[in-house]
Amino acid sequence: MEQVRLFVGVPLPHGLLPAVQAAQEGLVGVPGLRLMRPGQLHVTLAFIGQTGAEKQAAARAAVETLEFRPAGAAVLKGYLLLPSPARARVVALGIEDGEGVFGRLFEAVMSRLEADGVMQREKRPFRPHLTIARLRIPTQVQPKMECSNLEYPVLSVCLYRSDLERGGARYTVVARRELMA
Repeated sequence: MEQVRLFVGVPLPHGLLPAVQAAQEGLVGVPGLRLMRPGQLHVTLAFIGQTGAEKQAAARAAVETLEFRPAGAAVLKGYLLLPSPARARVVALGIEDGEGVFGRLFEAVMSRLEADGVMQREKRPFRPHLTIARLRIPTQVQPKMECSNLEYPVLSVCLYRSDLERGGARYTVVARRELMA
């Protein structure tokens, strides 16, 4: 089996797509901007990276057998410019996780991936966000509208394969676990 690039994420619920696309429209005119396509919109829980057959199988099993009940709600809460507003490379929508649903899900996923030898946890703290655009050159961005207070239900978790292509990454769902409230 070939080496593939993998990550675990929460896909964007279809009902939020129009609001996210409206938030993307608020970025029109920013030089070097590449908007994320609908199939690319997700909240990353764990970036696994290049993996061989054994870790691919373990990651797939971790997602397919994940036990998690998403009690509570998270809210999309305005634009987030990363790594900083003055030199943004990523434009995201921040997620207010007041009830901890994304934080608990992150812990459940990471615990499984670590226990199964798939990956080690990153040192930086988990900060849930929805990337909506990338910038080729670090830029100061001034969005032309606000996008906030949209409930983000956690309905499923996916293991994605990421294939790097000229126009950006193409994501393919390798495994999916529907979550029950």
